[in-house]
Parts: sequence; C-alpha cells; structure tokens
Amino acid sequence: MINNTVCLSIIIPCYNVENYIIDCLDSVTKYNSNLIEIICIDDGSTDNTLHILEQYYSKFKNIKIINQQNQGVSQARNKGIEYSNGNYILFIDSDDIINSDLLKKFLDSLSIMPQLDCFYFDYTSFKETEIISCATNLEPIKTKSFTTGIELLNYLLEKRNYSGVVWRLIFNRKLLSEKFIEKNHEDHNISLSIISKAKLTYYFIDKNCYFHRVRSSSLSEQCIDDLNLKTLIKVLNQCITKINKLPLSDKAKCNYIFAMNITYLESLLRSDKIFTTKIKDNIIKELGFLKLMIRIINNKKSNAIRNIFYILKFTKKNPCSFSAKKALIKCAITKKYPDLNIKKDYKSYSSLNKF
Repeated sequence: MINNTVCLSIIIPCYNVENYIIDCLDSVTKYNSNLIEIICIDDGSTDNTLHILEQYYSKFKNIKIINQQNQGVSQARNKGIEYSNGNYILFIDSDDIINSDLLKKFLDSLSIMPQLDCFYFDYTSFKETEIISCATNLEPIKTKSFTTGIELLNYLLEKRNYSGVVWRLIFNRKLLSEKFIEKNHEDHNISLSIISKAKLTYYFIDKNCYFHRVRSSSLSEQCIDDLNLKTLIKVLNQCITKINKLPLSDKAKCNYIFAMNITYLESLLRSDKIFTTKIKDNIIKELGFLKLMIRIINNKKSNAIRNIFYILKFTKKNPCSFSAKKALIKCAITKKYPDLNIKKDYKSYSSLNKF
C-alpha cells in the first residue's frame, strides 16, 4: 500500500524496551514532517512498551502502532513493511537513537536527486549506561554520490566501513524484493541485496547520524546457541557466494570474506559450545591470523614491529598457547598466512567449515 503523500516510512520493531523506547521515539519525532510516517510494531511485549507507544500515538498523528504476538524482529520488520506507505524505508532498532537532522538531510538530498535509490550514513556505538546528545546539526566530513550501489559497496568494503546492518541506509522500497526470514543475522542478506541492486546512491559521512546502543541483553551480545550458529553459517555462506559473483575489486571481496569469517570465529568463541583446549586455541589462532592479514592488506604502515605489538595486544585479550603466539608472531614478521597465499587465494579461504 503506497500513499504518494508519504515519502519515508520509519519502521521500528519493539519488544520489551520500556527503558529505551522513549529515547528512540523522542529522537524520531523531533523532526516533524507530514512526509514521514513512523510505524511501531509491538512484538508481544510483556513490559510497559505498548503503553509508552500508545502515549506517543496520542500525541503524534504520523505514528502507527501494530500489535502482534511475539515472532521476532524479522517478522516484525515484515509486518512494518506490509503496513508502510512511503516510497522510502528506514529501519530503526527500538533501543537506538537517530539524529533528527538526518531525516532533514535525506529529504533535502532527495529534492536535489529525485532518482536517489539509497542514502547510506555513518553511526556511533555507545554503551547502555552512556548519555548521548543527538541534537547536534549534522556537518558531514564529506559526502559522496555513486551512480550504482555496486560502486558504493566497493568503496565501503575497500575502506572497511561496511557492517551489513540494515539500519544504516534509507532505501527505495522497490529494492526490497525479499522478506526477512531469520530470527538472527537477518540483516546481512537483505542489506547486501538492497545495495547491490541500487542505482544512484549517496553516502553521508558523519558519525553523529545514528547512535547504536550496545547492551548486554541484546541478541548480538547474548551467548550464542547451536541453532544461532547454524543460522549464522548459512547466512554468511550465502553472502560470501553473492559477494564473489559481484563486480567488485579483489581488495573489496577479500575484506568482506575475511570480515565475515572473523564474525563467525568471534561468535564461535562467544557461543555455548564446549571446546577442548586445543580446539579453542586453534580458533583463537585462526582469528588472530585473519585480523592480522586484514591489517597487512589494508595498512601500508603495517611493518613487522607494529604487527608484533598488535599480536601481543591481541593475545593479551585472547589468551592462547605459546605455540599459537609463536605462529602469530611469525605471521606478523613474514606477513604471510601459513601454507596459503591468502592474498591470491582468498576466495578459497573459509573458517566456516573448519570448526
């Protein structure tokens, strides 16, 4: 259902966020425009979330509330899309805060570039105990426009500034051809699909655009179970296959493949799986190799001494055996991944099947 009087639909899935939803809604409603609608999906909350949503609904004409039994963030987003009217869509996590000036910047950009498909922006993470001021006017370090989403994706990957989260972009709804299907890690496939199909894109470079709250109880911070890991492996394999088929530079593809493997290894170490000391040691070593290779490939100042200090810092944070430290230090000095020319054969690398 499309209504030409609404330009942008902001979709906010909400589940038991009574402590955070006020901050979120205050930031979203600060910029008042009849071109924007705000759709809040209460995903079966058992706390005071729905009551708070109803209070905002009574104050703001452009807020809609949709109730559903608890089905997870993916189904909540799908429901929000179904009830949205705007030609453009922005997803916001209900515990996050948006700079209201970002909405104005987007509408201004759209008036200049009416064919705009995707508006990509930077963000800042903050801990749940921190107090964030989001009232500042945005003054981007720089802005960049691209004739295709592939060019934007290539730029972001080469700069190592692509995170795969769906709340970093405002996009034309015609680009969304698939539904959210997974309970966790659902962003990776969707955001990659949206950007790769986009034509005219715009990158707004200012870390004050969006504030992502990192809290211990969020899905991304919880201990990961076996089903979660299997879902992650499935999604990452799909995304890596997609990336290898796209017309991107070797550096961009290499950065993406390594980053996704690092995501898996870090998730593995946070999971509830029980490993032998030897296997855990190998996982840490593999993680260190990958982080080091990304550093070497992307940092021209990455000399042996700097690399050794980096590994010492890494092994302090991730305790491992003496033999693992020795192998990592050797890699730091030689700048070579053991038994593989990883700069050349990065496409054949996968930790997803190793552990």
